[in-house]
Amino acid sequence: MSDRDDAAAAYYEDPEHRRLTGRGRKRSGQVPRLSTHVPVRLSATVIERVKEIAAEDGKTVSSWIRDVIDQEILRRERSRTVGAAAIVRWEHRPIPSPDSGTIASSAEDIGELAELAS
Repeated sequence: MSDRDDAAAAYYEDPEHRRLTGRGRKRSGQVPRLSTHVPVRLSATVIERVKEIAAEDGKTVSSWIRDVIDQEILRRERSRTVGAAAIVRWEHRPIPSPDSGTIASSAEDIGELAELAS
């Protein structure tokens, strides 16, 4: 942890700093960014690799998966709209490593996953 994290942890160890200070309220005027949960099951081997790659990229597993999905949608939209104006604009977030592609599978190990990828 950083010095800043250590200082925050020390501050909130004191129960006095964890008291509620008013009524709860919803933030007005904000549209929720994420609206739906989608259950996805991955093999233990795949999720471990996803965790490693997400950590290398400095992201949470959820944000890494969302970024991969966004990129795939963008890639497909581009191929559909060749010669036409795109209606939907997606934010492009490049993946730093060219090795960090994904394959939907139930592969039990990385070797089997690599075989499916080729």
